[in-house]
Amino acid sequence: MPKHKGEKMKKIIIISIISVLFALACGGQKTETTTTDINADTNAASGTLTIDFQAIIGETNNNVISSNSYLKVTGSYGDIDGKIDASTAASTPSRTPDLLNKYRAIDNNVLNNRMEVSMGQFLLFGTANASRYIDDGMSGSGIAQRTVEGTTGPKVTGTGITKDADGVITIRFVHAGGKTVEPYLFEMKSDANGVFQIGAGTENFKRSESVVTNDVDFNTANLIVDKAKDGVTYWKGDLQATFENNIIKITGTLTETK
Repeated sequence: MPKHKGEKMKKIIIISIISVLFALACGGQKTETTTTDINADTNAASGTLTIDFQAIIGETNNNVISSNSYLKVTGSYGDIDGKIDASTAASTPSRTPDLLNKYRAIDNNVLNNRMEVSMGQFLLFGTANASRYIDDGMSGSGIAQRTVEGTTGPKVTGTGITKDADGVITIRFVHAGGKTVEPYLFEMKSDANGVFQIGAGTENFKRSESVVTNDVDFNTANLIVDKAKDGVTYWKGDLQATFENNIIKITGTLTETK
């Protein structure tokens, strides 16, 4: 064999050996690793949200509210152990709504709500003071009306909580955020066992499509179905409620659902 052909063959053999050794060192794992990562994302455990809520209805005394109302949350996005401080009338820990927003909406944007807006708002009565009870219709008067810096908003009648003979709990309240006085209306109804079915998309949760600007009665108000925004990961599950002696309790665990 000519010399130059022998040298060429040696080079081919050396290159082949190097290629084999490189492949063995890498273990041929590139494709399998990519597949594993994708599967890990797909099979990631769903988030959970456990709620323990209580509020006393028909009170305007912050000491009584502080002793009887609270919001406790444990879950995948942080825990809450909140109530109000009777001396300052402030929620403690501070900015409890921001903590709950991690569960209520994506990126703290209420338009990207992950649960019924009505339930997310109502849970905040566990850390609300008497002023909110009055403004939002939970003071026992059956009327909600807010005044901010000399401006008074529309009067909404028919607010409060009732429990029918068949066991259905109906909650009606309003809320106007910030310094606004024109509120949204919210209505929630349980089943006959006192269960609120979160994420079911039923007409048991309703809200006004926009803020109300004139006096209105809940019995004649125009409401739409209140549900999580279409296309977002939402919370699903049953919350058990009881309403006795002006105390509303809501407990249960929800699961993140795509």
